[in-house]
This record gives sequence, structure tokens and C-alpha cells, in this order.
Amino acid sequence: MKTMLCLLTLLALAGCSRPQPPVPPVPAVFVSPVHHTDGQRTRSFSGTWRPRIESELAFRVGGKVSARLVELGQAVRAGQPLARLDAADVQLGLDAATEQLRAAEVDAVQAASDAARFKRLVADGSVGAADAERQQARADAAAARRAQAARQLDLARNRAAYAVLTSPFDGVVTALRMEAGQLVAEGQPLVTVARPGEMELVADIPESLALQLRQWQASTAAPGAAEGQPGLALRLRELSPTAAITTRTFRARFGVVGLPQGTVLPMGATAELRLSQAAGAPSAELPVSALLSTRQQPAVWLADETTGRLTRQPVQLLSQTTGSVRVAGLKEGSLVVTVGAQKLDGQLSVRVLRRPLEALAPSDVAVQP
Repeated sequence: MKTMLCLLTLLALAGCSRPQPPVPPVPAVFVSPVHHTDGQRTRSFSGTWRPRIESELAFRVGGKVSARLVELGQAVRAGQPLARLDAADVQLGLDAATEQLRAAEVDAVQAASDAARFKRLVADGSVGAADAERQQARADAAAARRAQAARQLDLARNRAAYAVLTSPFDGVVTALRMEAGQLVAEGQPLVTVARPGEMELVADIPESLALQLRQWQASTAAPGAAEGQPGLALRLRELSPTAAITTRTFRARFGVVGLPQGTVLPMGATAELRLSQAAGAPSAELPVSALLSTRQQPAVWLADETTGRLTRQPVQLLSQTTGSVRVAGLKEGSLVVTVGAQKLDGQLSVRVLRRPLEALAPSDVAVQP
């Protein structure tokens, strides 16, 4: 009986003790060994195909637009009228200048005749030399007024011609900023005409790259080219000396080197600017998922296969694309966490699973339990 009571007491005491908490599983992470190569540094930017020669045209006189003679996208020839102003006031000014010249010519002829007559009278003593000199001065002033009136007539004729806006070269109308009946000011840009023969790739380059831009090789894919075909070589023709106030980028214009026969570059279309440069030191290519940060101090996680400890290792970011990054500052053979690095911290102990870089896919999960 006593033995039975002792057993029951022991069982009751055992039932009151707390259960041991389960041991948390050690998470497994995919790692890949670092393999250094002498690859190129690459950068990509979005650009636009623009004509090298593109002019904004304006009337050299102000007035009311009486007719717009072209449409957007229309091809025009050199000297072709694009728009006209109401020329009523200009014609009145031209008529007034013509009459002023006629009056100045009459005065000049009469003053010259009087000066010649006084010169003959001085010879026989009929008038004094002072009177003859004064008459000659009047003749000279009348001749000067006639020349001035002639210049005013030329100016009025030019202003009448300025009432018609013409194209300076063969091109295409790319912008229109006027309608018939609109009042426009002198020098106000109204029409943009572009020469489509020579196209350039225009892109905005960040400050960190603009100063060394001439040390990079530029290229872009030909419009409509299939994947894997060689691109078009580009040459930096112009780099803005100042940065844009809002974006802090520098506007760069690249010309095409050796454009293949029959290749058409669509005006205004978007193109990818590719910049490449030979790497100065051995570097490794990793998937973009391995990078912890791309701003102030890029870094990756290094895993110890023996202890399972993680170490944050700063790296130098050389280039980046949509799926991969090229970094320097890692030892050959180091094990880098290549999937889900953003979800780890240095306090975790992990189970290391080696995986080749080429086996990684965007659909891989971050951390495998």
C-alpha cells in the first residue's frame, strides 16, 4: 500500500513540471563560392534618339498669326513658308518709308542744285564765300537724309519679309505652338524643325559618372535587332558643362559610329545606353539578391561553413544590371549568401547549402527551413 502511494505521488509531481521548449530549427541558406574574373564594368541608362540639328523658329517681328501653313510631322523644304502674320501694319510702314525716301530725294536734288549755283556766283563775286559754304552744308545734310531714308526703306522691306516664317533647311516639323489668330511676340518660339538625317542618342548621366564619361565605351542596340546581335558603337560628342538643377544629371549626346546601310533610327524613340569599361582589378559577379545595399556602403553576407556564423562584408560595387551585380573586395572562394540576404542578421546561426551561381533563379525563396 505504501509503495502504491509513493508511485502516485511521484506521478503527480512529474505531471506538474513544465515541458522543455522545442529547439528552434537552424535555417538553411544558399551560398555560392566567389570566383574572380576580369570582366568589364557596365552601366545602363535610358536615352532618346534625337536629331543632331533641331531648330526652334520664331517670327522676327510681332503680330497676329493670319495663317498656319504646316502640320505636325510634315516634311518641309528649305525656304518653304510655315506661317504668316497679318501684314497690314507692316505694309503701312513700308509705304510710309517709300514716301519718306521720295521726299528726301527731292530735297537732296534741290539742295545740290542750289549749292552748284552758289558756287558759280562766288566766282563772279555775286555772293559771299560764307553763303556758298552754308548752301553746300545744306546739300550735304539733304544727301545724308536721303541715304537715311533709303536705309529705313530697306528695314521696312525686311520687316515685311519677316512676316513670313520659312524653314531654314530641309527637315520635319516636330513641334507647333501656334494657331491662326494668335498674337505672338517677336522672338517667341513657335515651330521646331528637325533635320532627320543624323541622329544622336541623348541621355542624362549622374554626377558620379559624368567626369569620367570619356573613359567609358558607349553602345546601344540597333532598333528592331534580335537578342545577341552586335549593337551600335557610339561616340560622345557633347557633354553639358553644368548639371540640371532638379535632377543633378549631365546631359550627354552620343553620335553613331559607322551606321549600317539601311538602318533607320526612329526620332524620339527610347533606347538603352550601355557603358562599359575594363575592370581594373579582379571582380566577381553575383546575383542582385546577394547585395544588402546599393547606396552608401554596399555589402554582402559571408557564411562560415563550419560554425554557421554570418559576417557582413563591405564590397565595392562596380556595375549593376537588372539581375546581377559585379563587386570587388571579396576573397577567392568565400561563401556568399546569394538568396534572401536582406532577411538575415548577424545574430543568426545558419546551415550552409552550397549552390552554383548558374542554378539561381528569381523564383528562389529567401531562406529555406
